[in-house]
Amino acid sequence: MAFWFAKSTSSNAQIVLLGVPLDATVTFMPGTRFGPDRIRACCETVEAYSPYFQKDLTDISIYDTGNIELEGVYDMESKLESIKKVTRGWIEDGARPLLIGGEHTLTYGAVRAAREIHPDLAVLQLDAHADMRDMGETGSRYSHDTVMRRVSEVIKPNSLVQVGIRSFAKEEGEVPGVQRFRITEIDSIGKQLEGRPVWLTFDLDVLDPSIMPAVGTPEPNGASYQQVIDLLLALKGFNFVGADLVEFNPLAADFIAPCVTAANLVREICCLLV
Repeated sequence: MAFWFAKSTSSNAQIVLLGVPLDATVTFMPGTRFGPDRIRACCETVEAYSPYFQKDLTDISIYDTGNIELEGVYDMESKLESIKKVTRGWIEDGARPLLIGGEHTLTYGAVRAAREIHPDLAVLQLDAHADMRDMGETGSRYSHDTVMRRVSEVIKPNSLVQVGIRSFAKEEGEVPGVQRFRITEIDSIGKQLEGRPVWLTFDLDVLDPSIMPAVGTPEPNGASYQQVIDLLLALKGFNFVGADLVEFNPLAADFIAPCVTAANLVREICCLLV
């Protein structure tokens, strides 16, 4: 199964879509491994034209690689290394990767790849959770609740911009070198990212659970869909070198509306990347 609008070949792709069915450290409700293919299926209902960006996906060269093969790799560090290797290969080929998850831990592998090519990389995190624990609930340094702590260690200080955060432990709020904003502080967010290569990591639980219930750890008082669109539009033209969309869990809310919402966001992120 592939995204229906991904009709380009690997040799001429502007955007490369990679499914990452990672579901190894989720602590509350597993199921993110089903996310990539469920979003692909729901994209069948999504128009190619974005009325927000006024772009059509059929005018963009998009290639779907399918899902990254993670079977037979038993430890998280090896899985992340596989994600890094694949992501780096596409960036070196001149494409902008968009990883569809899958649990949030995958972002660490992707950001490491982008950081090796773009030393001044900034990371924009849309999320309900800080994900800044040093040690996860599973006892690992590499998990969905430590991923942005690990990311902050491989990019330059003050290069992590967190937006929409509304749930974190005390220790997570005390980590230095993190810029944190409300989703409505668009001008301030833009100033932190302007002139730099940027990786976008979009955790779907940044949205309010009334809009996006299909996540493993929903948090009340989240962003509206329009607030997300407003932010993405304000960042149009910024140098986004890649992105990921993570934590879609169809087992948490197995009906069509949240899946279509996630599929629409794939369209908008593709428009943002070009």
